[in-house]
Amino acid sequence: MSTDYVLGNDQEELDRLKLQHELWQNELIRLWGFSNIKNSKKILDLGCGPGFTSVDILKYANNCELTSVDISENFLNYVNFQVKQVNKDSKIKTFKSYIEDLNLEEKSFDTAFCRWLMIFVQDPMKAIGQIHKHLKPGAEFIIQEYISYDSMDLVPNYKMMKPVVDAIFKSWKDQGGDPNRGKHLPAYLEKSGFKVKLIEPIAKCARHTDPLWQWPESFYKSFLPRLQKNNYLTEKQVADFFQEWEASKSDKGAFFVAPTVINIIAEKL
Repeated sequence: MSTDYVLGNDQEELDRLKLQHELWQNELIRLWGFSNIKNSKKILDLGCGPGFTSVDILKYANNCELTSVDISENFLNYVNFQVKQVNKDSKIKTFKSYIEDLNLEEKSFDTAFCRWLMIFVQDPMKAIGQIHKHLKPGAEFIIQEYISYDSMDLVPNYKMMKPVVDAIFKSWKDQGGDPNRGKHLPAYLEKSGFKVKLIEPIAKCARHTDPLWQWPESFYKSFLPRLQKNNYLTEKQVADFFQEWEASKSDKGAFFVAPTVINIIAEKL
């Protein structure tokens, strides 16, 4: 199996993920406030990427031992670099693995967390089963995930968003993912020995003057050329999309509709 990210793991993607994390950080901390993560002693950060969430977990949870898991060795190296810059005494381990194949020596974690991971997992039931094995009874699994990626739009009348969303769907589906995986996660969790305690939607929109606008803009500039290179979009489609995107900034009635996200907290029975 390749350990290349669907979205890449180069410097451009690192910068985009940092921006994304900063723009969604308040929603992350708010979700954690509904959970027991603050008092957890042993925490799993799954699909940690370059570790922006790992750093936040170490700040948020008091004296926790953190294990951060990802498939990218480059990103795991960056996790360790980041953490040591913040606090060289932080208790962190990194582990390279697909979630479906997770097999850590430690099997009594208090909390597991992932964000925008399950959309890329090829076998979510297997992945959830492996996570379940690593949690002690009563432990929580906290998830932020897309539930309706195709709700993403540029309105009121911009036609090029649909072929872009369709291309993103196809590219992720072709690699075994599902951009709307959040629709199925509560059922998967209940079937895998969890009790779902919280389901909550997050719907956002932004005008071009809002900070959140930078989130989709950075994604399109990074990912659409990849879609074109891999023949999911034509050169003309990409050019037409960016022409509309720029035009919308002069349209006082235009705004971006973000893909709907779902918050989930589940407890291991």
